[in-house]
Amino acid sequence: MSRPRLEEDKKLSERFIFRLSKDELNRINKAAENCGKQPGPLVREKLFKGKFPEAKAAKLDLFTYTELKRIGNNLNQLTKLAHSRIVPIGLQQLLLKLLQQQEIILKLLLHDRRPENR
Repeated sequence: MSRPRLEEDKKLSERFIFRLSKDELNRINKAAENCGKQPGPLVREKLFKGKFPEAKAAKLDLFTYTELKRIGNNLNQLTKLAHSRIVPIGLQQLLLKLLQQQEIILKLLLHDRRPENR
């Protein structure tokens, strides 16, 4: 099955060329890389929609969010137990372990926010 034909007014057949400094070109290329797009479509979207597209999710995010979800589930379970006045044995050790996991994830997230890590 072939790709559907575009209407004549939607074809990207016209060119508009402008000059940039090396620094400006590097900034556009870096922004395009962060968004997972080519520089041309990125500039077109910024120009006509007035905003940059969403940045591509960092490599770490899927694992990190899964781990944060697990920590949240554990905390919800512990909260439910605390409200029912049941305090499990080893609660303090579990909370310390969750705190350590949280600190590791926060460090990874802060490191991963840098564009070179995407």
